[in-house]
Amino acid sequence: MLNWAVWQRRRSGALVVLVTDNGNNQNNNHNHNYKPPHSTANAAMSSCSSSGDSYRSDEPPELDIDLDKLMKRASDALNARCTAATKLTRGGSHEVFTLEFEEAPDAAPPSLVQAGFSCIARFSRLNDTRERSVSEIATARYLKRRTSIPVPEIYYYDLDPDNGIGAPLVLMERMPRRHLSSFWDNLSLDGKKSVLSQIAAMIVQLASLKFNQIGSLEDENGSVGPVISPCLNPPKGPFHSTAEYMRSFIPSSPTVGPLQQAGTAIEQFLAHNSQAYTQPPFCLIHADFDAQNMLFLESPDGSAPVLTGLIDFECAFTGPLYFLYEYPIFIQDVSWSPELYPENAVLRPHFVKAIYDALPDREAQSTFVACINNKSFELNCFRNAFMCVKCSENTLASSAKHYMQELQAGTGLAYQGRLDFTPERYTEAADPLPCNTGTVQPGLS
Repeated sequence: MLNWAVWQRRRSGALVVLVTDNGNNQNNNHNHNYKPPHSTANAAMSSCSSSGDSYRSDEPPELDIDLDKLMKRASDALNARCTAATKLTRGGSHEVFTLEFEEAPDAAPPSLVQAGFSCIARFSRLNDTRERSVSEIATARYLKRRTSIPVPEIYYYDLDPDNGIGAPLVLMERMPRRHLSSFWDNLSLDGKKSVLSQIAAMIVQLASLKFNQIGSLEDENGSVGPVISPCLNPPKGPFHSTAEYMRSFIPSSPTVGPLQQAGTAIEQFLAHNSQAYTQPPFCLIHADFDAQNMLFLESPDGSAPVLTGLIDFECAFTGPLYFLYEYPIFIQDVSWSPELYPENAVLRPHFVKAIYDALPDREAQSTFVACINNKSFELNCFRNAFMCVKCSENTLASSAKHYMQELQAGTGLAYQGRLDFTPERYTEAADPLPCNTGTVQPGLS
């Protein structure tokens, strides 16, 4: 088998498969379920954060925020006097503050009142994030208008770096709940099933949003513009086909090397495997649909947690159902956590059935089952190698070489976290068929 480096890259939210220059397997998380530092508040729609006080030499310097101007701007925007601003955390792209306000229930937004007169102020640390921030805000507001998915309300934004406060600013609802990643491991099997059913309901709502092009939202009315991705600089598109979209991640070159071969291979694969789940209409896809971006309220009586928030819409995009209809990373098997195999083998069919039961009609159900039953090395590993993490052209070329070797040998796996894994297959009614892996232990059902 090919020597892939498997990264659980928290910024992209994908199980990213890359080839290292020395060909060695590297794994930066020995525990399948990554646990970020505990937080009870959304870190301003971004989970890649650090609460340490010291700034490293290889990261952007600390922002010089004028707190008085920030508090004055927040007071005017939210119709309540801001009384305090406290730095909460920072990530690779943002610094995050919590703002506190005097109680003004008759004038302030209802969500500010519900949050105890507290909100989030997020500042961009980088100078090239305006397009990304515009699309993130548009996506959150679009979802707020079109679905019942709980997303933070955007109160106000000023993306001008010279706004007088110190950096581009977004004020948003504070959602004081726990990240699923902080307590997933401690849930009972029934608790995990309940959580997955709620995640499935979000996926069904995202699938219901229809678009004719692949790209990133430009406004809250759902206009689609170029794809905003860390791997595309500048943004490209919008695109009318999945093949055109995926090929755009391959750098153009006058010579035909492994990268160009990989681009041609994905176009040919899609041309010969055209299915409803790769064709328009396209749906809305969260680019980091993982446990650290899902907020839940735990019940003191021990009953199942309740979904209260989905955060971090950076690089969200409209795309094919194929990339929406996927198992959450935390119920996919990985070789360093074999003790989770039996439980995951119960949770995956439950998740599939929950989506199937929530879909609106037989056509949608049939498309979903076909998609789950036909997960492929060609699409999954092309995405993981070329579409998730910004890499040097040498690394991309190395990944393309190994991708083509696996493709030509017919040895590539759709899911590479566990080399002996055979994905479950399902009947037309989404009931699991017998498979070679994922044995269920007695007592698990």
